[in-house]
Amino acid sequence: MKKLGIISHVSNKGKLILRFDKTPSLNLPVFTKDKKRIGTIQDVFGPTKKPYISVKLYAKNTINFENRVGESLYISSKPIKKWGRKKRKKK
Repeated sequence: MKKLGIISHVSNKGKLILRFDKTPSLNLPVFTKDKKRIGTIQDVFGPTKKPYISVKLYAKNTINFENRVGESLYISSKPIKKWGRKKRKKK
């Protein structure tokens, strides 16, 4: 698992705001240190050198993140399988 960033604060709409050195892809799953899946990356905004990352939490998530400001979050290092139709090989 790769480190995504450190929790900066919780927004008014209940999303986690993180700070990171690189720009990650959208819709990647986000995990805690205990490998619990808590949400997905919804938005990347701010300066290009150190962007802010908005993480949308799952509705069934019961963890209170207001007390966990400063904690690290992670993303999976494995590529995500894309579902859909497979392309045929040309002969």
